[in-house]
Amino acid sequence: MNNVELTDLVRIICAGTYSQAQLVQFINLTQKISLGYLKYQEVTGKRISGERMETEIELEDLAIDCIAELFSGDGEGNFPQLKKYYEPKLEENPNITDPEVLILTRRLVVRKTKQELSRIFRERDPEGAKIVRNIKVAIRSSEKLNVFHDMGKEFVFYKNGIDLSDFDPDDSDRISLYLRKSNPPIPEDVLHALFIDIYNPNDSVSSSIRKLLKSVYNLENYQNYLSVDIVVKLLRRVKFDAFRERLQSEEHVPTPVDHIESKEIESYVGVVMDSVWTKIESQYLLTGKLSTDKAQIYNNALRDVLFDLIQKKDNSSYFRNLKYYLPELTQREYRQEERSVFEYLAKVAKKEFRKYLKELF
Repeated sequence: MNNVELTDLVRIICAGTYSQAQLVQFINLTQKISLGYLKYQEVTGKRISGERMETEIELEDLAIDCIAELFSGDGEGNFPQLKKYYEPKLEENPNITDPEVLILTRRLVVRKTKQELSRIFRERDPEGAKIVRNIKVAIRSSEKLNVFHDMGKEFVFYKNGIDLSDFDPDDSDRISLYLRKSNPPIPEDVLHALFIDIYNPNDSVSSSIRKLLKSVYNLENYQNYLSVDIVVKLLRRVKFDAFRERLQSEEHVPTPVDHIESKEIESYVGVVMDSVWTKIESQYLLTGKLSTDKAQIYNNALRDVLFDLIQKKDNSSYFRNLKYYLPELTQREYRQEERSVFEYLAKVAKKEFRKYLKELF
């Protein structure tokens, strides 16, 4: 894109007097900025793309998803988010230059991309998102842990009681020496074995990572820090292994009461799904909004949603429930074509199902 035209282009779009070609031009610019940020995150070790082999294509689709909300119109050709962001800045600086507008645009797009990535991550992996959130809270609330950023990644280390204010920010050699940056990173198998030795399932996340980082601090042959990504991966792996072992070791002998209760709950699922199917038929099948095949897929996925509720997985991903029956479904397709109807039906089904559960318990 020719930057000489950028300021005028932004003014035209905010005024709502743009042509289709001008709008496409600006959308292409914002997508390139978002895509560049996503590629940078991949290069620095963060897994942004999913499981598809065509990483480049998926990142391009993801970039479009990330900027899409910026171009949500008001029905009259205006884009409220863009107007709210740009107009005060354009009024404040009537002589703003193209490079300055480009900087503003990059800030807006990168900020929006970060927000959308966070939401997409929560949808893809709610358990992983919960672990990340707990780790961030643990770091902020602990006097013994601190973080630093390098090459777009976040790292955490054990302070061992030192006062970081004693470190001159310009004295990078002294800080590097404390963090042992010249040493190799601790191998994952060594780190896993180390964490297994100190892990207690009754510990809080804060306590777990404090113990882990203190142990890393004592390993003088390795770096005195870990990336937050590695901590998340390690916590997930160890927690899952501990949970699986506990399930395997428990011998639960169901009682007649358990059997009756289970059958009664399952019968409620059937009653609720009959009601939901009636709603699907009247509101979507008869009106042609859903095909028969798609309606049946929705019905099966909604049944799974209810069973997730029984198993106390109420934070399960609707996207993942539907993707099980539509393996080729992407996040973008889900948001554009499936989300509004499927999530509405899921809320209806769960609300009705909870009424039956209250009666039972």
